[in-house]
Amino acid sequence: MRANEILNEKASRGRPIICVDVQPAYSGIMDGDEDATMEQAIRFVNDSRAPCLMFVNAEQEGLTTDTIADVKMYWEDSGFEPENWGRIEVFDKGYGYLRAWMDIGIEAKHIIRVIREMYKQNVNDSRSLFNQDEDKIEKFLEPVAQSINTEAQYLVDDPLIVGWAAMDQLKRYNNCYLIGGGRNECLKEVALLMNAFNIKYKMINELIYG
Repeated sequence: MRANEILNEKASRGRPIICVDVQPAYSGIMDGDEDATMEQAIRFVNDSRAPCLMFVNAEQEGLTTDTIADVKMYWEDSGFEPENWGRIEVFDKGYGYLRAWMDIGIEAKHIIRVIREMYKQNVNDSRSLFNQDEDKIEKFLEPVAQSINTEAQYLVDDPLIVGWAAMDQLKRYNNCYLIGGGRNECLKEVALLMNAFNIKYKMINELIYG
């Protein structure tokens, strides 16, 4: 079965979708070298007819020059039918809330452990754990620090941030397809947050960029 036929078959299943950062700023379109994965992802969402949670980096957080209107126009120019916006949740999530630890090589299991504790204590910033008691935070983070041969204080100063995606929102997309990018950047942030709460997903490699 050819790749397009496989994607069409998956789209027909009606499985919900989470789509990350499929937008002009990351498409290569400004450089005249558009990543074909973008249009494939947009057409997949269009053809699926399923609910889709669409994370972007746009004007609310000021992290790209894209506006929500720019993103929607880009999608429509790529074949998305305007009448389908009614089943899409567009959410400007911001950028890099787990990246500080991801980028220095901290294993997913350690990040997930801290995320779970943050939600347990109802805080969105790892510096706010244990009522901001720095000694307790450092003790809690010591195994994480040891895993990369650094000091716990370093991890206190460069925190994890959650709260940019509502957990009840993500849970509505349990057993979804996860597409978009970048593979080891924003897409991985979303996957880590879902892994922390055992929210199931299936990545479609053909629709992931980066």
